Amino acid sequence: MELDQCIAKRHSIRSYLDKQVSWDLISQLIDAAHNAPSSGNIQNWVFVVVTDDKKRKDLTVSSLNQSWMAEAPVHIVVCSDNFKIKKHYENSSDRFIHENCAAAIQNLLLKATDLGLGACWVGSFNPEMVEQVIEAKENIEAIAIITVGYPAEKPISQRHKIEELTFFERYGNRIRDTSIFPLEKHQKNFEKAISKLKKIKK
Repeated sequence: MELDQCIAKRHSIRSYLDKQVSWDLISQLIDAAHNAPSSGNIQNWVFVVVTDDKKRKDLTVSSLNQSWMAEAPVHIVVCSDNFKIKKHYENSSDRFIHENCAAAIQNLLLKATDLGLGACWVGSFNPEMVEQVIEAKENIEAIAIITVGYPAEKPISQRHKIEELTFFERYGNRIRDTSIFPLEKHQKNFEKAISKLKKIKK
């Protein structure tokens, strides 16, 4: 699938078919996530793949009882190894922890779409409960849960108008100065101005 098509087709899927996802496909998701950029190339992400029925139900309970999550045959808990990043970024670690994992998650979501899978980024959960379910060690922080499976729904895209969200040069300015483009049309005037400056200097 072409990248633009993949980006446009990605949606948050909250209804799944009763169909297992192969380990080959799961490994492709993890590989895509692992190829994301990270601050200082720290790669602080950790992925815990959960397919066990009881553990998935426990993760659902830990996520404010969002019952739809239990339909997904795979839950991928994206965590951060905070020891790695805090060692290198004492003052900015909190921001980079989440930014790096978010980049990995976006790669994972796009790859899921590319493979014909559905996925949803779950951010509402009790971190302590989730970390207990996955038996996380010290310094391992749960950042998100990604539900994965074969979609049983086709959501309709609902996006704000891009012109309402885009500004030029400063926040709030929607007017883009296009008078300088293309630059070629100004070349002769520019050369004349340079020529005049040279004569003045002489």
